[in-house]
Amino acid sequence: MGAYAQPTMKHQPLLSLWSVLVVVVGLVASALVVTGAAGAASAAPDATTISPGKFATPGGHGNFRWRYSSSAKNLCGIYPAGRSYVVRCAAKIPAADGSGASKKFTAIEIGSRGVKRTTSDGDAYPGAKRLYPHQAISVVGITCTAAEGASVTCETNKGAFSIVGGVAHAGKSTAIAPGGGPGCTGSSCDER
Repeated sequence: MGAYAQPTMKHQPLLSLWSVLVVVVGLVASALVVTGAAGAASAAPDATTISPGKFATPGGHGNFRWRYSSSAKNLCGIYPAGRSYVVRCAAKIPAADGSGASKKFTAIEIGSRGVKRTTSDGDAYPGAKRLYPHQAISVVGITCTAAEGASVTCETNKGAFSIVGGVAHAGKSTAIAPGGGPGCTGSSCDER
C-alpha cells in the first residue's frame, strides 16, 4: 500500500443509512410544503381528510387525481398552474340558455380568476382512486369533499363549486346562471 489509506467497507453502511435518512426527511418536508400551505377552505365537519399522497399521480409533479363516484368519467384533479394550483372536475355543465347540457363545456374549475366552465382533459384516468362520500382531499388551500350520489364540493379562497348528481353548480348550492355563474367572466363563460 502507498502513503494513502484505502477506505474500508465498514463505514459504508453508516453512510448509506445517513443518505436514506436525509432523503426521507427531505420528502417529508416537501410534502408538508405542498399540503400545508395556507388557504381558506377546509373539509366539512363530518368528513375525514385523506392523505393527498393517495391521489398523487406517478411522476405527476404536484398532480392529484381522483374519482368522486364509481364512474371513471367522474374525475377531479388538482394541478399546478403557473405559481398557483387549479382544481378541475368533469361534470355535466348546464347550457347558458338553460336548455339542457352544454355541448361546449365538460368540466368546471377554480383557478386564479375564480370559478369557470371549461373542458375536461380526458374521459378517464385509469389510475384514479375513489374519494368516497364523507372523505376530503386538501392540497395547497384547495379542499374537495365527496358526497353521496356522484357529488363533490370543491372550494378555495377564489370560489367554490358543487357537483350534485353529476351536474355542476357554481358556489356551494346554486346552479350556474346563464353567462357562467358567479365569478365567471370573459369568453370562457359564453356559449358560442
